[in-house]
Amino acid sequence: MNDSQPRKKTKISGGTVIAFKDGSHRVLENGVVVFEDNRIVHVGKKYDGDTDVSIAATGKLVIPGFVSTHAHVNANEGSRLIADLGRRDVMRSGFLNYTPNNGIDGRPFVAAASAKDSIRFGFAQLIRNGITTVLSFGAGSRDDPKLMTELADESGLRVYYAPQCTGAENYFDGQGRLQPIWNEAAGFEQLERAARFVEDNHGKFDGRLQGLILVRNFILATVPLMRRAKAYADRLGVQFSTHFCEQLFEFHETVRKHGITPVDLMEAEGLLGPNVLLAHCVYIAGHSATTWEYSSDLEKLGRTRTAVSHAPVAYMRRGYNLEGFERYVDHGVTMSIGTDTMPHDIMAEMRLGALVAKLIGKNHEVGTSASFFDAATLGGAKAFGRDDIGRLAVGAKADIVIMDFDNMQIGPVYDPIRSLVHLGTPDLIETVICDGKTLMSEGVLTAYDERAVIEGGKRSFGQVVDQFQQRHWSHQPIEQCFPKSYQAW
Repeated sequence: MNDSQPRKKTKISGGTVIAFKDGSHRVLENGVVVFEDNRIVHVGKKYDGDTDVSIAATGKLVIPGFVSTHAHVNANEGSRLIADLGRRDVMRSGFLNYTPNNGIDGRPFVAAASAKDSIRFGFAQLIRNGITTVLSFGAGSRDDPKLMTELADESGLRVYYAPQCTGAENYFDGQGRLQPIWNEAAGFEQLERAARFVEDNHGKFDGRLQGLILVRNFILATVPLMRRAKAYADRLGVQFSTHFCEQLFEFHETVRKHGITPVDLMEAEGLLGPNVLLAHCVYIAGHSATTWEYSSDLEKLGRTRTAVSHAPVAYMRRGYNLEGFERYVDHGVTMSIGTDTMPHDIMAEMRLGALVAKLIGKNHEVGTSASFFDAATLGGAKAFGRDDIGRLAVGAKADIVIMDFDNMQIGPVYDPIRSLVHLGTPDLIETVICDGKTLMSEGVLTAYDERAVIEGGKRSFGQVVDQFQQRHWSHQPIEQCFPKSYQAW
């Protein structure tokens, strides 16, 4: 992105504005939002000052840019193959179908993807879905994160990123059995490189690039590695995040090895806190699948002000979910929304999350639209320790999304947030502004040739398909491992 051009004072007026006041979102009809440079300077019913640009928002919904606290920013070539399918022995895990290496020294079959095309596709898709701040987990290289950094700048988005570290790698042996191979020393080396990356890059691109410390997966990290990672995050003043209890066997392996739950272990080792963001955190004490009622995991998460990134769509594809979204909220856990894998549709995450919360809770009054919209905006901001994103308020970053709200899909509106969560779709998004810069205008991406991005994503996926048989541990054709819904004519 070119940061040298002067920015003007812009007024958005006439729409339904979801503004922030007195600690909460409020509905401001026929509201006015004014931003100058990268900050909002006015929110109210009218504005009489001079402006350089005016945007008429009559019939529109004006909301803060969404915050995705956990996203694998690429074309997610592997997850496209396994919906409705996947191995039974990985116990409903999705990513374990395609991310483990082919043998100890091999690579996963999705390594055939074109990193540049795949990551660029992911960033463009985030913009199309109204997401202005994202935690990019994975993609890019642990040894050379330059490509991810360059593409993050190109996107114009606010990106939290650092190369991740791990104490072990999963691989498939010659019989297709899932195995870990441990190398704690390599994990410490990766952590040192990640810390240097944060020191060198945190705050780049007018502050849009934010560093953090990432451990790939709780179950693939030793306690000493996790301790040092958290210590680095504390020293550098950044967030610490890891995949946590996304898989049922993580819970039972931890209990079997340590005699306590994963949350218990994290607390005992000083690994919880307001700068900790746990991706998923599904299988904890009290979840029916764990059959463990002997710990107060939610109380510990809430008391330490730990944040959770909830990605309900990915879970439901595998037939499970977090049990009791409102239970987490009621215990004081900072709940945010992650878009995890393709298609980074945060409106779908809110909608399905709300419906699943009602189903699991057997209570139609839980899983409210407001609680999920809060998680996708204010919760994400809090998870990152910020009070200047996820809201439309004076002094906040100019991260703004404008949606067409006068159409057949939305219809009559009584409560705009319920309409957004239960009826909204990404194609209704017309304008996306991040840090005061317009990334999408009148439905057209400004930083990308969208056709070229789509073709790049298709090309990357085509490479995965074409090279599947030679890269997959079984050496079987892709159609045999992942048969299509219907046979060809």
